[in-house]
Amino acid sequence: MLTRFFELCASEAPENQVAKSALYQDIPKLFRWDTKAKRWVRRKRYQAVLGLRIHVYPRDMQRFYMRVLLCHRKGPTSFENLRTVDGVTYDSYRKGAPHAGYLEDDSEWVDCMTEASQFRMPYQLRQLFATIIVYSQVVEVGALWEEFYDDLSLDFGYKYRSLEGNAKEEMVKFHTLKSLNDLLLANGSAVAHFEYLPQLSEYPHLVLNSLLQNNLIRREMEGYNHDVLQETVDREHLLNEEQRSVYSTIINAVDNPTPGNTLFFIDGPGGTGKSTLLKHILAKVRLLENIPLEVASSGIASLLLMGGRTAHSTFKIPLKLNDTSTCSIYKQSHLKGLIQKASLVIWDEVPMTHRHAFEAVDQSLRDLMDNDEEPFGGKVCAIRGLPPDSSGGRERYTSTNDRCLSQVVHAVAKVPAASSEGKHAGDVCSK
Repeated sequence: MLTRFFELCASEAPENQVAKSALYQDIPKLFRWDTKAKRWVRRKRYQAVLGLRIHVYPRDMQRFYMRVLLCHRKGPTSFENLRTVDGVTYDSYRKGAPHAGYLEDDSEWVDCMTEASQFRMPYQLRQLFATIIVYSQVVEVGALWEEFYDDLSLDFGYKYRSLEGNAKEEMVKFHTLKSLNDLLLANGSAVAHFEYLPQLSEYPHLVLNSLLQNNLIRREMEGYNHDVLQETVDREHLLNEEQRSVYSTIINAVDNPTPGNTLFFIDGPGGTGKSTLLKHILAKVRLLENIPLEVASSGIASLLLMGGRTAHSTFKIPLKLNDTSTCSIYKQSHLKGLIQKASLVIWDEVPMTHRHAFEAVDQSLRDLMDNDEEPFGGKVCAIRGLPPDSSGGRERYTSTNDRCLSQVVHAVAKVPAASSEGKHAGDVCSK
């Protein structure tokens, strides 16, 4: 319809001349859309109609500013003509709209940043800058960044003062951007959403190094002896047929996670080799230079896992739980980075965990991974354990197995002497 509108405005036919003095949203009052001919046809008599313009968020910059121009420019004849102002054709709608006078300038944000730079520290300025560009209509984000870059990066300039030339400039700009990106992530945005800001992808080697600056990630990447891991993997041939099947299934899921095939329940009586199997899986995943998170519902059970910790400690599960509880994982924390980097979660003795704790971890991982469709945000998870004999408090404990595991588990990995079947589920612990 839009391209036909341009053709209509460019037409010299007498009946179409009225389009040259009309806005795009007013065209339905003067013309009707011929669905067969796919063109605008002049109305012969007046008819009350309503032209609906699609809503566009300011973050979608090109479409948003094109919409601004369409709402104010009469009779544009082409996309190029739409972004031409006073004889100058701009390379984007975003640049054309301010010059056409349809937008306010950024003077109020410049004044705000100027005043704050007189008495605020660089980190506080970056907080203010992030708030402004996320929640306000800044016309020239790139220009605002360039004008206050020296103030925004002052602390990193001091930190890397021993460097010289391009090396210093690169380090300062990268860490300023990374700090800003962390602040934007806390507000549901990112540097990548603003095309006129420098991008972190311009510094791939520094991005990798910054991951290693996360103490939690560095501990997982460097905290295990390669020879010991290799020795464990070399004993794969000692696994029996069922163990090897489970082992291959989970390793393949880590290598190639696919929706609907990321959650496994390892079932089996005591003494059937579940701990041995998990030890081999953990060693293999680490040798592949991936990060597994191994947790258990109790401290004693966590001692049986290679690098194991309690689920409460790892995921910051609240001590007081209810059906709306979530984990205390901050979006700017190292723990968030570790969880996002992890390719496998192993959770032992799950049925001993209250279902609200299980739900809290699930909901938090969905939020951190920005994936609300898959259990645990799409993370590959291997959970294991048997329902306890809870003669007292049965409602509290067996509800985990009956109301959580039976609804979450998509595929069940079986170990020797186990008897179980896979169940497909939608949401975790749906009421």
